[in-house]
Amino acid sequence: MAGIGFELRKISRSGSLESIVRSYAYSGIISSGPWIISILSLVFLTRILHTFMPKQALQLFSASVTHCYALSLILVGPQQLVLTRHAADKFFDKNRDSIFPSCFGAMTLTAVLSVVAGGAFFMTLHETTLLYRVSAVALMVAVSCIFIISNYLTALRDYKSVVSSFAVGYATSCVLAFLSAKYFGEDVIILGFAAGHGFLLALLLRCLHREFGTGGHSRTSGPWDFAGYFFRFPALMLCGLFYNLGIWADKLMFWWFAESREQITGHLYAAPVYDTAIYLSLLSIVPGMAVFFLKLETEFADHYQAFFDSIQDGGSLKQIRQAKLTVINTLRRGLAQLFKVQLFTTTFLVAFARPIAETFGIGATQAGIFQVTLFGAFLLVCFLSMLTALYYFDDQKGALLASAVFATTNAGLGYLTIRIDEAWYGYGFVVAAGLGVMIVANRLNSRVARLEEMAFQR
Repeated sequence: MAGIGFELRKISRSGSLESIVRSYAYSGIISSGPWIISILSLVFLTRILHTFMPKQALQLFSASVTHCYALSLILVGPQQLVLTRHAADKFFDKNRDSIFPSCFGAMTLTAVLSVVAGGAFFMTLHETTLLYRVSAVALMVAVSCIFIISNYLTALRDYKSVVSSFAVGYATSCVLAFLSAKYFGEDVIILGFAAGHGFLLALLLRCLHREFGTGGHSRTSGPWDFAGYFFRFPALMLCGLFYNLGIWADKLMFWWFAESREQITGHLYAAPVYDTAIYLSLLSIVPGMAVFFLKLETEFADHYQAFFDSIQDGGSLKQIRQAKLTVINTLRRGLAQLFKVQLFTTTFLVAFARPIAETFGIGATQAGIFQVTLFGAFLLVCFLSMLTALYYFDDQKGALLASAVFATTNAGLGYLTIRIDEAWYGYGFVVAAGLGVMIVANRLNSRVARLEEMAFQR
C-alpha cells in the first residue's frame, strides 16, 4: 500500500545529497503520524501562550489536548490494523474504488464512538464551561478521524499534498488556538484548536478523494464492507489495542497514581515531572521512523511481494530461493540502517540532554528522565519496525503476544517505579519496549527460517 514510499524512493535514487535529505524529510513527516506532530504543536503553543495565559488555564488546555490524543489512539487502535488489512486486500484484488467509501464508513463509525467516549470523559468536567466541554469532544472526534484517514495516506502517491496538508492543518490549529485565547478568552482556545484539526481533516480527505474518490460507492463494496474483517481478524484488533494502550500505559499510571501528579480539574490529571520528558524523548523517533518507512514499508514490501509472485508464477526452485534471500537481505539491511540511524540520534540527544533540558526549561530530574526514556524511544522504534515485519509474515499470534507483553509490562513497571522512587522513572518504559523487541525478534527469526513453508501454506 505504500504508494507514497515508492514515490519517495524515486527521489532518493537520483543519488544527490539534496534528494536523499528531501526524501527522508518527507518520509519522517508522513511516517511519524499526527500524534508526533501534535507534540511539536503543543510544545510550540505552550511556549507562546504562557506569556499571557494564566498557568492554570494553560495546564487545562494542555492536559485536555493530551487526553484527547491518548483516548483517540486507544479508541482507534482496534480498527487500524483491521482497516489496513482490508485496504491491502482491496489493492490486491485491484478494487481501488472501494478504498474511499470504506474510509468514509470507518470515519463515521469512529466519529460516533468518539462522541460517546469523549462525551463520557469531557462532559463530566463540570468545573469547565459547556462550550469548553463540547469543544473538547469535537477535538477528540477530529483527532480520531485523522488517525483513521492516516491509515490510508501511505497508499497515495501525491506525497507533497499530504505533507503540505499536515503542515497547513497544524499551523492553522496553532494560529486559531492563539487567536482564540488572545481575543476571546481562555475557554475558547480549545475550540480554535479543534477548528484547525477539522480543517486538517478536510484537507486529508481531499487528498484521499482526489486519488481514490469515484463520485459514488464502489460497485463491489459499500462503506461498511470492512465490518466483516473485525470478525475475520480478531487478533489484529487486539494487536492494535494493546500496542496503542502500551504507548500510553506508563503515562496513565503517572496520571492516576504518582504522588507528584497534579489535578487539573475533576478527573483530568497531569504529571509534569514525567510528561514533558517522555514527550520530548518520543520526538527522537522521527529519524528512525523515516528509515522504517522508506526501507521496510516500501523496499521490503516490494521484494516480499516479488517472492510470492515467484511462487504463484511457477518459478524455479533457484528463483524462489533467490527471491527469499533478497527478502531476508532487504529486511536485515533495513533493520541495520534503522538501528544505526536511531542509535546515533539517541546517543547524540543523551549527550546533549542537559542543554536541551535547559532550552525547554525543565529541571535536573526531568532531564534525567529524558535521558532514560530516550533509550526507551530507541527500543520502541525497533519494536515497531520488527512488529510491522511480523505482520507481513502473518504471525498474528506473535504480534499479539509481543503487543500484550509491551502494554502490561509498561503499565505494571510504570506503577512499580512510581512506588519505588523517582530515580527509577522511565525505566519501566525501557524494559517494556526491550521485552517487546526480544519477543518480536525471536518470532521474526522463526518466521524467516520457515518462509517457504509459510508461503506454500497460504
